[in-house]
Amino acid sequence: KPCDDFLKKHVSDKGVVDYDKVLKNMEQLNSIALNFSKISPNKSWTENEIKTFWINVYNINVIKLLAENYPLKSISYIRDPFQMQFISYDGEKISLDHIVNVILKPLNDPRIHFVLYSTAISSPTLRNSTYSADKLDDDLHVATNAYINDPTKNIINAKNCSLSKIFEWNITDFMGKNTLIAFINDYSRVTISDDAKISFMEYNWNLYK
Repeated sequence: KPCDDFLKKHVSDKGVVDYDKVLKNMEQLNSIALNFSKISPNKSWTENEIKTFWINVYNINVIKLLAENYPLKSISYIRDPFQMQFISYDGEKISLDHIVNVILKPLNDPRIHFVLYSTAISSPTLRNSTYSADKLDDDLHVATNAYINDPTKNIINAKNCSLSKIFEWNITDFMGKNTLIAFINDYSRVTISDDAKISFMEYNWNLYK
């Protein structure tokens, strides 16, 4: 797959994108984005196929957006990066937020938030390979587990937690069947008590490098 090859060549094992190298291969990146825009998921697709497609589209287009504005210290220097309608799909232009809020969120799988790359230090780590539908459940579990137990993203104690803003921004997603604490306890190495004090860390938007 061209997208898979591109990620392997331009993203380190730690999830750092080599934007200088990406800039030299913008033609390839634009071609990958264009190929995605020619595909339109339909009713014959499974839910995992739909999720996989849009996660891959999101991540490659975030890289494309940042590369087109590089060099810069943070994606937040771009005006409305997540609301900007720059992704071609089905004869129109959609935004990164549209992918998350209109397409992915209604599928009721909050784990998607831990595989969507925002280029930021506080972001979930970008994988240097694409996601595939047959392994998606395992990959979502691994990504969620890694993010929740990363002490640079969340500080978790039984009685006091300082959590990523991702939880605050998407709080209703994590309370679908239960509570936020119950969701985190499914993954956390430390069990949080029900009466724990919860606060949210500032999100560090500086470029992850």
